[in-house]
Amino acid sequence: MAFSGPMEDRLAIRELYDTYGDASTRGDLEEFLGCWADEGVWNTQIFTRTGKDEMREQWDMLWTGFDKVAFLANVFSIEVDGDKAASRALQREEILLKGGGIYRLAGLYTDRLVRRDGKWLFLRRDYEVKVEEVPG
Repeated sequence: MAFSGPMEDRLAIRELYDTYGDASTRGDLEEFLGCWADEGVWNTQIFTRTGKDEMREQWDMLWTGFDKVAFLANVFSIEVDGDKAASRALQREEILLKGGGIYRLAGLYTDRLVRRDGKWLFLRRDYEVKVEEVPG
């Protein structure tokens, strides 16, 4: 089943996705990091980062080339099992680059989440590019 578990947990996880997208769109590093477990793994087509220190460094490197970001998520599944969950979401990103041009990207995140102190956090995000448009 694509959606299972208590509705209140699924809503909280959906709000985590929305918070992540909002932080990414606004360039808010601290809010972005607040979406992650301390030992979280962020795995994409160009890097794998483990822990918030590595994520902070990667974010800073990415944002040296970004002027503005639009980051949208469509959640396809959430399956809650106690204090753990699995989910999938399509991410659509449009990035206005400081050097000019727009980088467009859409991909599927396959996620593992944990609940800590009553708060849902990303434990692992594995990204698979579906569509990519590089400027120039």
